[in-house]
Amino acid sequence: MTISATPADDLAQSAPPADTLVRSYADGVHVGTGRSLTVTNPANLETVAEVATAEVADFERAVRAARRAFDGEWSRTSAAERTAIVTRFLTALKSRQELLVDTVVAETGALLGSGRTLHVRGAIEHARKAVGIYASLPAEEHNPVPLDDLVTGGRVAFSALSWEPLGVVCAIPAYNVPLFLALWKIVPALLAGNTVVLRPSPLAPLTVLAVGSAAHEAGFPPGVVNVLVEEGTSGAELMTRAPEVDAVSFTGSTAVGAAIRAQAAPTLKRVMLELGGKSAAIYLPDAVGRAPAGITGVMRAMAGQGCVLQTRVLVPEARKRDVLDQAASLVAALRLGDPRDPATEVGPLISAAQVRRCVEHVAVAREHGGRVVAGGRARPDLGGHFFEPTVVDLGDTTNPLAQEETFGPVVSVIGYRDLDHAVELANDTVYGLSGAVFGAPDEALGVARRIRSGTVLVNGGYFGAYASSGGWRHSGEWRERGREGIRAYQQAKHITAMSL
Repeated sequence: MTISATPADDLAQSAPPADTLVRSYADGVHVGTGRSLTVTNPANLETVAEVATAEVADFERAVRAARRAFDGEWSRTSAAERTAIVTRFLTALKSRQELLVDTVVAETGALLGSGRTLHVRGAIEHARKAVGIYASLPAEEHNPVPLDDLVTGGRVAFSALSWEPLGVVCAIPAYNVPLFLALWKIVPALLAGNTVVLRPSPLAPLTVLAVGSAAHEAGFPPGVVNVLVEEGTSGAELMTRAPEVDAVSFTGSTAVGAAIRAQAAPTLKRVMLELGGKSAAIYLPDAVGRAPAGITGVMRAMAGQGCVLQTRVLVPEARKRDVLDQAASLVAALRLGDPRDPATEVGPLISAAQVRRCVEHVAVAREHGGRVVAGGRARPDLGGHFFEPTVVDLGDTTNPLAQEETFGPVVSVIGYRDLDHAVELANDTVYGLSGAVFGAPDEALGVARRIRSGTVLVNGGYFGAYASSGGWRHSGEWRERGREGIRAYQQAKHITAMSL
């Protein structure tokens, strides 16, 4: 079956123009007549845009449209046709690249360089590589059975595992790298033959709204791609509970992820969760000199607003004071300010609430014996949602700062006695999203294999389309990127044929 673009006459009054970023999109048209959502620049508190939010009825319409599209034309398209239209979609996004960079810097406070390389160009390139990964995976795999099987008497003539789409997917990305996270979810889902309803974070919805206009330009049939913005959670809750939705993919906090799983439980839909983290970086004795720079790297990365960042740094106890002194000096020199200024090294946090969280976490750490060696203060004098890059000396992992995700530029340093103690400290958490080990490769690999986490980096790491990531325990379930990130949006069917 050939996919054709929606006839122009059908959308003459509502087709999204190429530069549309502030309207929701469902069933091939603009929707959203709810109250206005003000998107604010976290660096200077200026209004970036006013967004007309979608109402519950709009979410209901989008879910019905996605169900109709999946049960109709879209589920009968070939892999080659889906690959072609997804490629056109990514080309349409790339044509908006400069607008997307400006938008993501304005709405998230991302540093301009990161906005170009990670948030936009990196997101699109990862998605392009996902197209190639999907094309390399067999839609059907031979599943051999023994010829002398006593149950079948050797009569099995055909045995295969077929990979098929799930149906309607609800995708809910977080605010910190909004386009990146959105594409991680919807591109594999669409390639696999699913339809999607994408609900961006109300803290940073503008970049993701470009998905609607790009999808329209690419020629997706109405209902295949839907993007809706809301101020609260009513629409998201409707989708996580709706029997018409077959799967939910969410990136965000562990508390919200647990709520989503509970909401989805009665309909037994698949729930893919990438949740919080409190990752540890273990610096072995021969690599401890790298720890201070590693600490500043956490601050530079989205002002610490990354669930995979190593915010617990473990160093030999005998070298801890030296690490703290060097880290304090480096961190104090970091430039906090305007993300569009090339000299800025640490940008703002997304909201006043996130600044308060950092203030509260540092205060509680002090109450439990932690010692702040650098930073530790909010900086409203800079005109936005800024918090100083902060290093806290902790005696052990019983301090709440070592257990609770802060999501800001706050790093704790903890000393270990020996490698067994380092592993014990690293694993003393309910999370299991990421981790890192630095040192001689053989020894570092041995330590890495003992870390209970979905991803462990050794002497740096590969962050690309060809390797999946995902959490253990309170950090989530299922994986994104790589072949596993494609298969997550498929379900297996075993087909057996017996000889007569």
